[in-house]
Order: sequence, then C-alpha cells, then structure tokens
Amino acid sequence: MDSQVTRFPVISQCPFCSSEDIHDTKLRALEDANGRLYLVYECGSCTGRFVADRPMRIEKVEEEAVEIFASPERVAQQRAHFAWKRIFDENDYPYSLIPLIERWAPGRRVLDLGCGASQLLPMLMKRGFDVVGFEGDPARAEVARENGVTIVSGDWRKIGDVLGGKRFDCIVSDQVFEHMLDPVGTLRSLKSLLAEDGVLIFRFPNEGSWRRKTELAWARLRGNNRPLSYFVDHWNYFNERAARTCFSSADYEVLRIKKDLSLHGFLVRKVFPNLAAVPGLPQLIARTIASIDSNALSNGLTVVSRPLQRAA
Repeated sequence: MDSQVTRFPVISQCPFCSSEDIHDTKLRALEDANGRLYLVYECGSCTGRFVADRPMRIEKVEEEAVEIFASPERVAQQRAHFAWKRIFDENDYPYSLIPLIERWAPGRRVLDLGCGASQLLPMLMKRGFDVVGFEGDPARAEVARENGVTIVSGDWRKIGDVLGGKRFDCIVSDQVFEHMLDPVGTLRSLKSLLAEDGVLIFRFPNEGSWRRKTELAWARLRGNNRPLSYFVDHWNYFNERAARTCFSSADYEVLRIKKDLSLHGFLVRKVFPNLAAVPGLPQLIARTIASIDSNALSNGLTVVSRPLQRAA
C-alpha cells in the first residue's frame, strides 16, 4: 500500500446500504493540505463509491473547536469566497432548487442544511418563505448572518437539540451530503425536524454521469489513480442507484431524482457578465441549463424525498 495512504480504520460495510460486498477500486482521494491519499472503495450491491478510511469525526463542526475555526482570518476567507460565489447563486438557485422547493414543500418553513453564506436563503425570504440556516462551520455561520438571515450554528451530531424542536416543511441542502461521514444516520436524524408531509431536497455530485465516467476512464488510461473528482473531504460518491439505496436504507421514499448540469465557474465568471448587456439573456441561458435532466450532460443529482409513512 502507498506509504502516503492514511491509516484511519477501514470501514467494513458500505455507508449507503450496509453491504459487506465492498472492494478497493485502486483509486485514491487526495487531501490537498498534507498530500495524504485515501482509499476509494466501491459497493458491489448498490454500486456507490466512498472513502473507506474516513475519520470518526469532523473537527470544525464540533462545539469545542469553535474558537479555532472562527478566527478573523478564516472569516475573511469565507467572506471573500461567498462574495465570489454570489454570481453562481444568482444564476442557479432561481431555476434549480427554488422551483423544486415551491413544487414539493407542503408549507413555507424551510431549513437550509449546511447553508454556508450562499444567496439561497435571502432569495427564499423574498419569496415569502420562513427560513432558517444551519451551518456547522463557525466562520461560515458568521458570514451568513451578514446576509440578514437567521443562522443556527452548532454540533451536527446534536442538530435536533440545537434547533430546539422546530419543524420544517422542507429541508434543503446543496453540495453537503457528499461530506457526511454517516449519510444514512444523518437522514434518519432529520426525520424529527420534518413537519407532516415535509420533504428533503438534497443536491450533490453525480458519480454516474457520463462526464465523471469519461474523467475516470481518461485517468486510468494515463495511469493516474488520483482523478480530480476524488478529493477530501468528499467522503461519498453517489450515482442514482446508490442515492436511491441510501435514502431507502434510511426509510425515505424518493419522489424525484433530477440529473442536473450545475453552472460552472468559467461559464458564470467569464461568459455571463458579457451577456448582461442583453436583457434577459443570462436568465434564459440559466433557465435552459437548469432544465437539463440527463446523465449525458449532468454533473449533479437532486433528490426529493420524504420519510415513509408507517402504517398505524
């Protein structure tokens, strides 16, 4: 085994379906900070992939680490990051996640799980939703509050206690589920936060897209076992089958899966500002991109689900 590979304990079961039919893909996920490599395994049952030697906890989202991760330097970094990201949000959310929330949420109470300091909550507020954001990273939570929205911060493991028994008609989460060390356990813990008929709307990368398969095939041809898409702290790599299995394992009914083409940095930063001179053109392009639902073009999956209704 490569001496750079981490020595965290290797899990013995698939984190999506608990199958023990798992194997090493020989691909590795890189941790940029220290150059360490992590093992990428695949499940023979649900076909999902995941980092197999994952840590037991994520330090920055735990209560005892708040002071370390809320330093002025980190706050400034996060403020700059989300200022740069704003153009993505403004040309994405109104055509992607917001229509799904308006379609599927049975009421107006929305929780954005792992909200960062994105523009989703301010946009929902303007549309009359009663919104709360939950953000474990204390620096991101501080920047998010500058947007004028209610942000609750605390330990992910105690999210129900942190939110004080509140219930929501929709829990939305964008590009967060792939970071969860215990995806099934997280889904189960969120049931207590959902109102009757409440839904989850989660968006995350699509491991089953043609784009990802082409990238992996090219990496193998070049003898590269560290594809760009595999990096820490992405612990989970879902295709549609693995996503359905994971939500089913947590006793959720999948209502819809959309295969998205999320807007890319180059397109938004370089192309959209030039299009702004033509009224309505950026919005038309963004709406067209958001309408895509195809593995051939997608790089993301959006899952709409709700807890299974148990017979009395």
